[in-house]
Amino acid sequence: MSENLTPEQIPELLGRFRSRKMLLMAHVRPDGDAIGSLCAAMLLLRGQGFLAEAVVNAPDIPDTCREFLPEDSLKAESEINPPDYGLFIALDSSRRDRISASFAASGEPLPAPLLSIDHHADNPCYGEWNCIVPDAAATAEIVAGIAFSADWAVSPETATLLLLGILTDTGSFRFANTKANTLRAASRLMEAGGAYSRVMDACFFSKSENMARFEADLLCNHLKKALDGRFIYTFLLPELLEKYRIELRNTEQVIDILRAIAGPVIAATIRIEAGGFKCSLRSKDRRYSVGRIGRALGGGGHEMAAGCTIHAASFEEAAQILLEQVEKELS
Repeated sequence: MSENLTPEQIPELLGRFRSRKMLLMAHVRPDGDAIGSLCAAMLLLRGQGFLAEAVVNAPDIPDTCREFLPEDSLKAESEINPPDYGLFIALDSSRRDRISASFAASGEPLPAPLLSIDHHADNPCYGEWNCIVPDAAATAEIVAGIAFSADWAVSPETATLLLLGILTDTGSFRFANTKANTLRAASRLMEAGGAYSRVMDACFFSKSENMARFEADLLCNHLKKALDGRFIYTFLLPELLEKYRIELRNTEQVIDILRAIAGPVIAATIRIEAGGFKCSLRSKDRRYSVGRIGRALGGGGHEMAAGCTIHAASFEEAAQILLEQVEKELS
């Protein structure tokens, strides 16, 4: 039986597992919020005397996040023996099959209960306990709220990790998911010693020359428009990535270049990934939900930012399938 909890109720639940090891997990292809909330939650729990460990697939971590990883603290899945743990905690993973640890994503029964902490509105509450806060801009904001409500000590390292999650998921407070509570949380984290400028420099002001040239090539030669210019998209072609020596794990923010172009209301990038074509979607108008588009194609996410994987024979076929759903939404 699944139970929904508020952030204020989480510390009491965790107290039941004080004598057991906890394993924290995020989603596949982790972004700044996944990394920030995962590592910060681990440090917070350890600070309260809990036996907490975190697992992550290191090769998938974006370069912008690497300098913030707690040194020698993260486990590889090969080092994990699931029966050793009394509680599993999934952070920022909207579905169980998106958890990065394959034993948890498989759908097979786990040897211990699962707590899901997330801010995606379409999370189906797959854990025994679920703390889902759709109004939060980032899962890191929820984790910060848990710590603040319980009056847990927040170190400068932990505060910086939580700022990493909040700043990346709000595009440095540019996106529509930024609320007053988001800014209040960020303010408290800065007061706790969170390195705002360091996160900004690493995530928004340290683009490599190769990445800048790659993005310029996309803009000049590979943009596509449809539906009277209301939909803009591009393919992240393998040969283009190879030309500029860009790894897919570092392309998370490419979609924001398309979102910034005036005129189109829905933007998308399409890339090859995991036996299909991964589509990242953004909306600039609340009347049009890319979350609805993503869910129609087996994915999901937020109403203004979502994604899905399309199984098709080519980029063009995947684009046509996506185009049909975008047209439905715009109609």
